[in-house]
Amino acid sequence: MTTEARKRTMSRGLMKMGVWNVRGLDGREKLLQEELEKANVDVDIAVTPETKKNLKGLQELEDYILLYSGVPANRRAASGTAVMIKAKLKKRIHSYMFVIERILQLRYKLQRGYLTLLAVCGPEEGKTEQTEEFYETLQDQINKINKNDYIIVAGDYNGKIPIDRNPGTNGEITVNNNGHKLKEFASVNELKITNTFFRHKEIHKMTWSARSYRSVLL
Repeated sequence: MTTEARKRTMSRGLMKMGVWNVRGLDGREKLLQEELEKANVDVDIAVTPETKKNLKGLQELEDYILLYSGVPANRRAASGTAVMIKAKLKKRIHSYMFVIERILQLRYKLQRGYLTLLAVCGPEEGKTEQTEEFYETLQDQINKINKNDYIIVAGDYNGKIPIDRNPGTNGEITVNNNGHKLKEFASVNELKITNTFFRHKEIHKMTWSARSYRSVLL
C-alpha cells in the first residue's frame, strides 16, 4: 500500500502498538494503565475493544489519554471500543472521531505524513445483520481517509482466519463467517492481516479461551 521510500521514512520513528480486549473497562481505566506499565513493553498506543463503557469522550489519566466510544447512556453497556495514547504524544494527535460505538478513528502525526488508526469491536459470530452494518460503516470510513495516510485497522473482529497463503500462512484450521468477512474486507482494501504472518508456539498463539476450548480469534 505504500512505496518503499515511505516505508523507510516510517521506520525511522518506531512506534509500539497493541490490542487488548478488556471485556469491560468502565471504572477500571487506571487499572488498565497500571497493567500496560507493568507489562514493561512501553506501549505507545493501545486499542482496547469491548469496553462496555457508555457514552463517548476523552479522559486524561496520569500517563495515558483515553479516547472511548460507547453506546448512549440510556442503553445497556455493550461492545464499545477505545484507544489509549501515551500522554507525552498528545501533540501528535491530529484529530479523532467517534464513528459508532464499534468504531473510533484517530489521525496521528508521524515524522513524515499521517497514520489513520481505526479502532474496532466487531459483532459476535452469528449476528449477520449487525456484521453487515459494521463492515458497511467501516468501509465508508476507509473510503474517506486521505489517500496518502498509512492505515491500521485494529481491534477485535471475532473472526477465525483460515490457514492459506492469503492473507498469511499462520491462521486456524477452523474458520467462521466473521473470518470470511474480515478476509474479504482486507482483500478489497489491500490490507494485511498481520496476526497470520507470524509463527508462534501454540501456547502463544491463542487469544481466546473458554473451559477447554481455545482459539486464535482476531
